[in-house]
Amino acid sequence: MADEPRRRNHLMEGPLALPSRLRSLRVLAETRRLALAVLPLGASIGLVAAFALTGIERFEALLQGHGVRAWAMVVMPFVGLLLTGLWLHLSGLGEVSLVRDLSQARQHPLATFRFLPSLGKAAACALTIGFGGSAGVEGPARWLGAAVGAQFHRLFRRLALRFRWARRLLAQPGVIVMAGSAAALAAVFRAPIAGALLATEHEGDLSADRLAPALAASASGFLVFIALRGTTPLLGAAGSYHLMAREIFWALPLGLGCAVAASFYRRLLRFGRHHLGRLPLPVRGGVTGLGLLLLALPGAWLWPGLPVTQGGGIELVSHLLHGGTPSSQALAFLALKLAATSLTFAGGGVGGTWLPSVTMGAALGAAFEAWAGLGQPGLFVLVGTSAFTGAVHRSLLTPVVFLAETTGQAALVVPALVATVAAYQATSAE
Repeated sequence: MADEPRRRNHLMEGPLALPSRLRSLRVLAETRRLALAVLPLGASIGLVAAFALTGIERFEALLQGHGVRAWAMVVMPFVGLLLTGLWLHLSGLGEVSLVRDLSQARQHPLATFRFLPSLGKAAACALTIGFGGSAGVEGPARWLGAAVGAQFHRLFRRLALRFRWARRLLAQPGVIVMAGSAAALAAVFRAPIAGALLATEHEGDLSADRLAPALAASASGFLVFIALRGTTPLLGAAGSYHLMAREIFWALPLGLGCAVAASFYRRLLRFGRHHLGRLPLPVRGGVTGLGLLLLALPGAWLWPGLPVTQGGGIELVSHLLHGGTPSSQALAFLALKLAATSLTFAGGGVGGTWLPSVTMGAALGAAFEAWAGLGQPGLFVLVGTSAFTGAVHRSLLTPVVFLAETTGQAALVVPALVATVAAYQATSAE
């Protein structure tokens, strides 16, 4: 019996110890990559995002101070789409799809994000969004974060050819690209978990090998961003909400309404791309830019100072959260934003569709809230953002996590889940 402990120790020191040792070495290698490669990447992107957002806000304040903003809100989207079409044509880039690039990056990350074409596409994003096209900054941020991740990997690969220590920091390029996307989204959304989920989720599939680095980069990017910009949530509600049975019950028809509106939006977008896609890009940009100018006129006349059709729409969502918006007005917001977003992307505009989807869902939720009269202003505005976004982007979990993080309202999770599941199930995949 005394020999039994010795026999066990002998077995643990023999071949059976090899798998444990390999696991330890793998954990050490992954920890080293996270600490010395992924975390600095995320922090760098968070720093760039903070300075970029500050610069945009100061530029807008400068325009407003000189009295340019009132007429520019109407005219600038036309100029922006026209310049975008000319730039894409003259640069030889042709029609750009950030979604297609990010999809291709899953298989060929380094080939997708070549340096000079990436700069050209970034310029197209700036022309579309900077001049007031109906597109969100999260699309370019996600794409640019991925492009920075690709360049980061190229840098480490060159270092690895010269220095032995740098070889230990090399990771799969696809992992670094997704980590860069997650960090950028976390900064733009002020939501680290939602940023990582949106960067890594693909057709409902989440890979742990890519999610872990994405979460690490997202966390470091978020921390750097809030250190410079503060912790103000993206969708700050006026007060807290209380969850009752009636909110859960009414979330179901709201989700079904979002499914109908999202399906119409997707069909309108396909229709515009199909018919306008036959035109040369400069002509297409001019035609759709003129359409954006006409769509901006009602908003500038009826709701001066409120960008109804321009940009991602966060200012419009903030307006709706205060409550008191009549259902007819909220439906007018929905129709104008839906048409403007469809025209922007059908005309060759380059940007994100997540924040415009959030805005359209908020407008539909405001109309539903005014009709139902449930006494919690803003609750169904926020639930509508999750349901509409889930239907458009074919995602169940990410919109709900996004809503919870960007509002800090735990009571929203249950009705948002009900509405998002209903909207997701009622829409078909493309």
